[in-house]
Amino acid sequence: MNNDKPSSSSSALLPPGPSPWPILGCIPEMLRNRPTYKWINTLMKELDTDIACIRLGTSTHVISVTSPEIAREFLKKHDKVFASRPLTGVTHLISHDYITTVIAPCGGHWKKMRRVLVSNILNSSTVAWLLEKRTQEANNLVRFVYNHSSAKGGGVVNIRTGGQPYAVGIMRKMFFSKRYFGKGRDDGGPGKEEEEHVKALFALLSYSFAFSVSDYLPWLKWLDLDGHQRIVCKAMKVINKLHDPIINERIREWREGEPSISRRTPNDLLDVLISLKDSDESPLLSRDEIRAQIMVN
Repeated sequence: MNNDKPSSSSSALLPPGPSPWPILGCIPEMLRNRPTYKWINTLMKELDTDIACIRLGTSTHVISVTSPEIAREFLKKHDKVFASRPLTGVTHLISHDYITTVIAPCGGHWKKMRRVLVSNILNSSTVAWLLEKRTQEANNLVRFVYNHSSAKGGGVVNIRTGGQPYAVGIMRKMFFSKRYFGKGRDDGGPGKEEEEHVKALFALLSYSFAFSVSDYLPWLKWLDLDGHQRIVCKAMKVINKLHDPIINERIREWREGEPSISRRTPNDLLDVLISLKDSDESPLLSRDEIRAQIMVN
């Protein structure tokens, strides 16, 4: 997807595609012909082409490809041009104005955050270091399932009830060294805060790249016709309410005086992100960069 409006001289070089409507582009056809990928596939067969250009709104051009050879050109030869994910209203909110790794456009900041992830988060030594925390959460899941299956009148366990909190619980344990934000439950299950946390995170996942007409017609953004921004803002308030007190306290311990004995060496991934230094021995990541990185991870 290309969000740049082509000049008149380059428009003739665009691949073939359907004739767009003024202002709306091909959005009406796309909405009438769901699912979208089948419509695009049928359209390309009708055009008898391996590459097509579909205009959405006034300036967004979607390039669809069915040829492996052309796809290789996109993914290998010109990957720097096409590597960035689409910039949407929702991803702008989630990434705190694109300061995190996964959603940030390819460029200097993305390279910086990628180095942080590759060198300090996504490597074999860090994975091995955090094995105990993952094992603790696996044991907690087994205890939760056992307690439910052996309870009076039990025997049937809804795996989703344990599986979703487990997946999020592992990340919570590795980043915050916490199983619960609140008191939790005696049987090992999530408490009210954890249920809110999981629900909010899955809401962000659901709407990150969901189709929103205002992403292609920016002048409709203030109307929030799809309701996506309202839902995402509500979910982010929940996450920030639970994350920010922990992050702020850790930053205070590490940067605003002598850290406590437990903070002289990192205990979890939040400590790692806070303790990173640049070449001048200044903090490498700002508070907002840490918040955004943890949210997206």
